[in-house]
Amino acid sequence: MKLFNKALFLSFYIAMSLTSCNNATEGSKNKKEVITFETLLTELTDRSSLTQNPGGKWKQYQASSYQRLSKTPEDTAGWYANNDWNHFQSIDTINGRVEQVLLDVSGPGVVTRIWSGGNPNRKAILRFYIDGDSIPVWEADQAGALIGENKMIGKPLSSLSVNKENEAAKNPAKLGHNLYAPIPFSKHIKITYQGPVKRPPPGNGLFYNINYRIYEDAKAIAMESMTSQTTTKYKEALNTTNKNLSDFMRLNAAGTKTSKETKVQKEEFYLEPKQSQKLEISGMAAIHRIMLSLNTKNKDQAVKDLSIKLSFDNKVTLDMPVGFFFGSGDQLLPVADWYHKMDSSGTMATFWVMPFKENSVVSISNNGTETISADLEIGYSKTKWTDNTFYFHGKYQSLLGFDTTAKEGKDYNFISLENSGIYVGDILQVTKEVAGWWGEGDEKIYVDNESFPSHFGTGTEDYYGYAWGGQYPDPFATPFVGQPIGEANRKDIDGGRSVNTRVRALDAIPYMTSLRFDMESWNWHGGSVDYEWACFWYSDLN
Repeated sequence: MKLFNKALFLSFYIAMSLTSCNNATEGSKNKKEVITFETLLTELTDRSSLTQNPGGKWKQYQASSYQRLSKTPEDTAGWYANNDWNHFQSIDTINGRVEQVLLDVSGPGVVTRIWSGGNPNRKAILRFYIDGDSIPVWEADQAGALIGENKMIGKPLSSLSVNKENEAAKNPAKLGHNLYAPIPFSKHIKITYQGPVKRPPPGNGLFYNINYRIYEDAKAIAMESMTSQTTTKYKEALNTTNKNLSDFMRLNAAGTKTSKETKVQKEEFYLEPKQSQKLEISGMAAIHRIMLSLNTKNKDQAVKDLSIKLSFDNKVTLDMPVGFFFGSGDQLLPVADWYHKMDSSGTMATFWVMPFKENSVVSISNNGTETISADLEIGYSKTKWTDNTFYFHGKYQSLLGFDTTAKEGKDYNFISLENSGIYVGDILQVTKEVAGWWGEGDEKIYVDNESFPSHFGTGTEDYYGYAWGGQYPDPFATPFVGQPIGEANRKDIDGGRSVNTRVRALDAIPYMTSLRFDMESWNWHGGSVDYEWACFWYSDLN
């Protein structure tokens, strides 16, 4: 009897244990990822998040006010149409009001970036409706109160690209307004504009770009939607994010280090003409900072003459002029964004996270005719490599002497990528010979073999976060968009050079099979234009 009871007890124990294990396994499988305003703010400032393959978990899209005549490249008149204001998804009647719809999509998702510019001088209202509620979460004057000057969000997550006191900024409504604070929604979002239904002249028209994520598997996540109380509920996280971004922007290149780096390697170089030198790191690690300090007399020429090459696990992933790598083009200029720093002393730094399994090599080459003295410093730490970890990549390209015709658009290929990866930013330098505005061209980004680009913009300056380009030649710097130099924007001189930068965080673009980014060349006066640019992305070693 005792033996029987023991056997019975043992059988019962094993059965219950297996049931418990099965339930635990099933529970872990069904566990949802919780996404909130706070977790998204954490992701926004976590540079290492870009190194991980989302694996199709979400896709990035863009809604904009591009002219709807643009349907196919074969119809050149429509494809390069330039009247890109006051074009909306639809018109709706809400609570008896006629409202024009900028964005109307089902979730779960997150609005990751909003840009607007050229707003009407007359009163108009933006409203954000979340999850089908007829009462808006946000409602305010569209001339900046919700986008560029949102006091609930604060700076720099909500910011103007150009100082309001700028001499050229005679109409603040025309400034580039940027909002990088996430707007999560569980079921649905509708953003509307209550303004003139009749399409006004361009000076009074609304231009907008809205980037947003849509999560593919709603059952795998628990999304906490934005409410009118969200900014209060997460006030501490919001203030911390703004402070971290602002503090980082204030530091110079030499004084900026990251909290993640635990080791530093440094090498002093004396580079003869046509000579290269390298600094190598062995073992599994991640680079968090690369700093190059010029000790030579003619620093501006050194920026033109030096190039940098990155190799990870015995594969070159980047080879370009140092100025394009550090965000200034081919000259020494003050630069500051979330991933780049450069100052007039000749010190430059970059903060992309660059993981590798076995080794990395950073090489500096002197392509000029004079000896150059420089210090190279790399901050790094140990890391963990997973099946989802990507390598950092970059590519420099140029299109010199590009023949343009006034008011006629032409697309040129910015970058074409295959396999899977994440597109994270670019820098464009434009040098021209004639007067007048150069940047009416729209970006067109095709993801995973799309027949029509899911990102279709409204102007190059809009893509880079400012507005009405010819009016704003002054430099500006924000965490995610910048203009180190804007001479080519001036209308009162012939020629000139402009450099624009855009780096991405929550608005990074993942792709599963391919990404093609075409940029449109469209200017007012024609002539020869030199385009030089660099693109950055994360992917496997192809």
